[in-house]
Amino acid sequence: MKAPLLASLLCGALAFALHANSLNGSFLFDDKPLVLHNPLIRSVSSIPRLFVSNYWAQTPYEKEVLLYRPITMTSFALDHSVWKDNPFGYHLTNVVVHALVTVLVWWMVWEALASFWLATLSSALFAVHAVHTEAVNMIVGRTELLAAAGVLGAGWLWLRGKDRLSAAVLLLALLSKESAATLPVLLGLYVVWKRQPWRRLVFPALAVLCYAGMRSLVLGGIVSSGQSGILSRLDLSTRLWTMVKAFGYYVGLLVAPVRLSPDYPDFILATTLWDPSVLAALGGIGVIVLVSLVNRQRQPGLVMGVGWTAITLLPVANIIPIGAIIGERFLYLPSVGWCLALASFPLAVRARALQRISAAVLVGLGCWWAGLSWQRNGEWRSDDALWSATYREYPTNVKAAYHLAEMAFERQAYDRAEALYRQAIVVDPHHVWNANRRSLANVHYKLGMIHQIRGRYPEAGDEYQTSLTFDPDPVEVRYAYQLVTSAPRSATEKRSQRIKTPSPSTRHAAMRTTTSAWHI
Repeated sequence: MKAPLLASLLCGALAFALHANSLNGSFLFDDKPLVLHNPLIRSVSSIPRLFVSNYWAQTPYEKEVLLYRPITMTSFALDHSVWKDNPFGYHLTNVVVHALVTVLVWWMVWEALASFWLATLSSALFAVHAVHTEAVNMIVGRTELLAAAGVLGAGWLWLRGKDRLSAAVLLLALLSKESAATLPVLLGLYVVWKRQPWRRLVFPALAVLCYAGMRSLVLGGIVSSGQSGILSRLDLSTRLWTMVKAFGYYVGLLVAPVRLSPDYPDFILATTLWDPSVLAALGGIGVIVLVSLVNRQRQPGLVMGVGWTAITLLPVANIIPIGAIIGERFLYLPSVGWCLALASFPLAVRARALQRISAAVLVGLGCWWAGLSWQRNGEWRSDDALWSATYREYPTNVKAAYHLAEMAFERQAYDRAEALYRQAIVVDPHHVWNANRRSLANVHYKLGMIHQIRGRYPEAGDEYQTSLTFDPDPVEVRYAYQLVTSAPRSATEKRSQRIKTPSPSTRHAAMRTTTSAWHI
């Protein structure tokens, strides 16, 4: 027993060490409304309220997105009780949970396939995979980490015959994120494979029903999100081929996690089967499935790994639109199966020489992933570093342009801010996402402020008026519009009535459209 324990702990230590440079990260994106500015997590006495509240309760997005994740929110409340507003502690929790998940990968594979080296290689590959950097570095990515820990822990307990305890852990996983609902499906396939009695699925099914009941009572239904996304507005054919293309894109990220991005607005919809990217996705997926089936007797880990990846991707496949087509964090749980499949491949090869070559390739692949992870963690340390890296890789990325413009505006680099703001409002019908109305209102407001600072009052008035067409509510925009439209126009009058450059506090108040306006 000492060797398995030591091997699993070493894999966990590898995961922790590789992501140690993420501990100096800050609050990013949805971390701000859900953690930094969330009144519900400011005291541990509020924890009971988290179990009867929407995940987005008391944030600007409470009515837009309906989700139920009280265990994740409870972990934030516990972190806050120790660390307050210091992001270090929250990142530390994420890295520790990621290390725990890595250890659980080892024990899950060991229990299912009884192979020491297969468990070790699978766990080590999982520890270093660069596609995990979003889930680990973004504090609210903890939903993925906790759900994966719960799924693996519940699966391991179930394999050991502890069905009731497994169901309790599964319920905790479901209360962390909905994707944990895939575990009963995976266990059902295992029951068929091992020809076990169907009654073993009773307790996992009860856990899902219990979660569904709690979710329905709190949210008033079992809907996953009010953010239906662009796919819900498309015809069935376009939705289908775009889903196939997205699956192929995910496989590409699992193999080569390069050119990573906090989102992928440049992802272009597929409208036909004959789209080259759709054909490539179908071909690649077909080869993976064929190789797995051919080797199902010699190395069942291949089939198990590919099946795990496919099934855990289903909740984010947009069969029911979820508001996002591509997200690296969505690959956290599916990558468990992918790492298992890769680790199984050398064992499926018959020739001894090819086995050695395959093993060497996997070691090289793991080292490459580790280097990418370390580098990517550094890019996640701040908004500026992350969006600058994204903009370098994707110069047409609307969101990157928008966020870099916000930061340039805050630094009073108005020439750069204006150029980036204008790029952010360019609508490309071929891209999946464009700026929403709230963001467009903010962009035109900031452009108006830039014109106002430079004394170009007519142009400023036009921008303020455009901003109000997208969002007529902000008082500061209406006031600014009245100010510039009533400003004197002659040179003499302009010299006699100066309109001051907005103070830092005014600029800060103007930036109320935060990164979370782009949340998924």
